[in-house]
Amino acid sequence: MGQITVALALARLLERMGTEILFGVNGHGNWALLDALVHETKIRGVPARSEDHAVEMADGYWRMRRCAPLPIVTTSVGPGNMNIVPAIATAFYESIGLLVLAGAGATHWFDRGGLEESYRNGPEDWVAVLKPITKKSFLVTRPDTAIDMFLRAYQTALSGRPGPVVMQGPFDIQHTLISDTLPDPAPWMQWRPPAPEPAGVQEAVALLKAAQRPLVVVGSGIHNARAWDELLAFAEATGIPVATTSTGKGAFPEENALSVGCVGRAGTGHGNAAARRCDVVVGIGTHFTDMDTGGWTLFDIPDRTRLIHLDIDSTELGRAYPAAVGLTCDARLGLDALTQAARVAGVSKRADWLKEIARERQAWEQSVSELRSSNIAPLHYARICHDTGEVVAEKNPQMPVFFDTGHLLSFAPPFLKASSRHVVHSGFMHRMGWSAAAAIGASIAKGNCPAMALLGDGAFMMRGTAVATAVEQNLPIIWVVFNNGSLQIERELMFRLYGRESFCDYRKVGHKELWNPDFCKWAEAMGAQGIHVGRAEDYAPALRRALDARTPTVIDVEVSLDIKGYRSVWYPYPSNFHESWAPGPLPADAQAPAKP
Repeated sequence: MGQITVALALARLLERMGTEILFGVNGHGNWALLDALVHETKIRGVPARSEDHAVEMADGYWRMRRCAPLPIVTTSVGPGNMNIVPAIATAFYESIGLLVLAGAGATHWFDRGGLEESYRNGPEDWVAVLKPITKKSFLVTRPDTAIDMFLRAYQTALSGRPGPVVMQGPFDIQHTLISDTLPDPAPWMQWRPPAPEPAGVQEAVALLKAAQRPLVVVGSGIHNARAWDELLAFAEATGIPVATTSTGKGAFPEENALSVGCVGRAGTGHGNAAARRCDVVVGIGTHFTDMDTGGWTLFDIPDRTRLIHLDIDSTELGRAYPAAVGLTCDARLGLDALTQAARVAGVSKRADWLKEIARERQAWEQSVSELRSSNIAPLHYARICHDTGEVVAEKNPQMPVFFDTGHLLSFAPPFLKASSRHVVHSGFMHRMGWSAAAAIGASIAKGNCPAMALLGDGAFMMRGTAVATAVEQNLPIIWVVFNNGSLQIERELMFRLYGRESFCDYRKVGHKELWNPDFCKWAEAMGAQGIHVGRAEDYAPALRRALDARTPTVIDVEVSLDIKGYRSVWYPYPSNFHESWAPGPLPADAQAPAKP
């Protein structure tokens, strides 16, 4: 029996576990980890330009795979570690499985306030910052228990509701020798998801059997459970229409006759009409956020509508609405059980209900047709989203497409066609610019394939340095930047509430016109291609050229500052502490969609 360092032991285990990718940034706290992982394994290493980029790349990688092996991130100490906090928060609330191996100073100097130690509330206490936003975060305290702690950390990130885990290893422990006889990691890479309780399944099916207007609403839990086929089988077996949240987009084929598209603030007209009128809703892998329910005004639960709620995390059951039947289970196993029971019970499609939805679909399609084909210059958000979906479906239907937050969130859910399950939105924390780096991780996960990020100019300014990494890795990433020199969604709503804006428009001092850097020159300075688009008819051809070029490309698109955000439903945001509030449907005169 020989001896190796803790760092080398971790590297060998990760390679044995089939780890494909390591994202990270060098700093003195993680030298031993980096040396072992980069030089002693065949794991692909991708050096990021900032620590949060590394986490976001791992995030995008996970969203393409959603299974072991986990993406690994390594960071250093002090501010380097602290840089991951917002990206880790996004991963936590989006249920992204990943493992961060962070560095720390030597234990010998703990609590002396040495270089970059988080010491004032305890010796090297940085992980305390992360505890509310990780599944687990901890400091390795002994070299002889480091491997056991690592294996448990790995299983925690992967099992149940997946999420980020952070393991911080002190510098001296990374270098300390331990036995080179390493355990078999296979048991820590496996877990058996929970199936639904049989009696609950029967109760749920009884509700569906009696329902006249049932509806399925799914979120990202379908993706994490890889339950796409089971969802399709359930819908087709029962004839129940399916709506998705923005984070569930792509979980159900949008060309399927049972699809009603996205629901919520920027949902389709027929999707929201179905949400208002359904008498039973099956919610799977979603906790019904304000964005997905029009501020909890669409569904009339529990008065007129009964909820059947499935989630692998029991704390999410009934969070927004009380459930008539709550099932703690994996979405795939839950759907399979419901499908079998529904077939036995004879649950079948409601022809009148589907005809009602079809009429709503036709009316909505007619109402938005001008938005999709708008020729205005600067361009209309809906036209860009529509053309993007059409070009992707034509050129590369399986290509990962990530869309960011901001004004784009008002248009991508209903107008960006999902030609595959790889259309992705970070729909809870809404970190601006998250997609810029996440698309890189997605490309790597799919064999260095083309990938795309759609994001606003404000978001690109925050995170656009990720272009340099794509150039270094020779990845065919396209960033479509919606450019109007303003934080448009904030601007629109501030004018709506206050009649003026604050910190939304960007100008040089003494100038009236709005201003941004030249994003094409930015792209070229980092080694990428830059394309400027100012006319609607030029966008689709520019996107085709970028896809054909298979080189990192920034498409700078002029978008109109005058276009109001698309809203399928307006809902009040509480602004007076002394006014009471309760979820429930809006009055009839407030339910009509506002004109875009």
